[in-house]
Amino acid sequence: MLRPDLEFIAAHPMAGREVFGVEHSDDRIFRGANYVVTPSESNTAAAISLCKALGEELGFANISVLSPEEHDEVIAFVSQLTHCIAITLMTCNDKENMEKFTGDSFRDLTRIARINDLMWSELFVANKPALLKQMNLFADKFNELKTMLETEDIDGMRSMMRHSTERRALFDKK
Repeated sequence: MLRPDLEFIAAHPMAGREVFGVEHSDDRIFRGANYVVTPSESNTAAAISLCKALGEELGFANISVLSPEEHDEVIAFVSQLTHCIAITLMTCNDKENMEKFTGDSFRDLTRIARINDLMWSELFVANKPALLKQMNLFADKFNELKTMLETEDIDGMRSMMRHSTERRALFDKK
């Protein structure tokens, strides 16, 4: 669709908020965030460098270059699956007045459940194979934890918790 003298490179920030629309814009949202560049085989090295430089200019902390396949797999896990989990958590128990009993951990975990349903449903369908794979991996691991609880496998639960703690430390912004 592009003229031959134009070059398109897919790239996007890994930054967002649970509210949408220009009235909620924030010029600080990209500072320190991650930026993903997903070139195709038709992109030139110069154009890829320019796209990365744009990310640096906008203040992104980490700029990654991923193939389209790697992008879809990673985004399915770190973004789309997390939204699926938040949506499911907010809709699996309709007991009244739950908001009166929650603490910060629940609010932190479900912040992204305030969702742009039009955009996210389209994103889920567009990346369906990768997202379904990640949802299955999550369900398998959740069931593993459930089985540990059912069998009172304290050592197994503690091992999984220690592994979770170690992995989570890698995601803290430096």
